[in-house]
Amino acid sequence: MKEDILQTKIRRELESLPIDTEARVLYLLVEIRKVLEHDAVNNSVLRFYGDWVVHTKLDRAFSQRIYEVLQREDHNRNQIISFDTLRAELKAFLSQYDLPTVLTDNDTHWFSFREKLIDILVDVPIIRKEEQIVGTFEFQRRDGTGVEFRMVNEQGETLGRMFV
Repeated sequence: MKEDILQTKIRRELESLPIDTEARVLYLLVEIRKVLEHDAVNNSVLRFYGDWVVHTKLDRAFSQRIYEVLQREDHNRNQIISFDTLRAELKAFLSQYDLPTVLTDNDTHWFSFREKLIDILVDVPIIRKEEQIVGTFEFQRRDGTGVEFRMVNEQGETLGRMFV
């Protein structure tokens, strides 16, 4: 019953494209996150982004989970950060629940969604307090020319970056 209500809410959002505000991106990801929690899906990239957008202060367990997602050998970090894996997993999720896939099928709608997602993530860097090699994961806007994803160690040195 509750799952049907969540799917109805998700369907309503997907039928009103483009998803072109931070509020709508956040709402959609939160509703999807609820379904994933209900189905006990914890290790997906879709769940990773659903968690990231709702945390303003990240606890140790969450930052550890994100660190593990970004370090796992079975995922290509560039595909995760460039949102390729997110797009594929979102499409699979929508198909699994018989929801419209136009958001992931149409590049214009996808890039609009992705831009607003990045706007949210720019405000929420992931900062690890534990003693690890990587201390911070963050998206940063660069002079209107694009977005950079950086991994920074505890000393503030950039360990890796890529432009999205």
